[in-house]
Amino acid sequence: MTDLEYNSESREWYIASGLILFVTVLCYSFLSWSVLPDQSEVLPVVTNAIHLSFALLGLSGLFLAVQGYRLKNSKGFLLRKDGDEVLYDLERLFLVADLSVKEVSCVNMNSVGLWRPVGRLILSEGEIEVKEIWLYAYYYRTHVALRGKVPDKIIKKFASSLA
Repeated sequence: MTDLEYNSESREWYIASGLILFVTVLCYSFLSWSVLPDQSEVLPVVTNAIHLSFALLGLSGLFLAVQGYRLKNSKGFLLRKDGDEVLYDLERLFLVADLSVKEVSCVNMNSVGLWRPVGRLILSEGEIEVKEIWLYAYYYRTHVALRGKVPDKIIKKFASSLA
């Protein structure tokens, strides 16, 4: 049987937020030291547009950090399995256990390019959200977030099927 390592769901949000803020500061620093001093007198409108675009990018990183803080009480775990398979397996286990479950598609959700929302299972007193987190070819995991009251026996049965 495979034991799942539960973490706070906010951990992945904080990592994404930190990554966006780090890249934003790095790129903005490079531009402000090498390009903007020469161009600010010639093209002030372009310089202001660059300042605004980096400010908005930094705000998106802060938004992800706020989302992470909001979800700090939820728990989640990472798997090396396809997100669609995880969602299908979890839904099947709930239906076999004769528990009411409704799948909600996440097609219109924003992803900020760091993850792909796969779907959510809505239960009577909680929900399970599945998303695939990826960074090019270097890192790929499926994140399963458990919010509210989710039956532990179903999750344990799911963990035993991973072995």
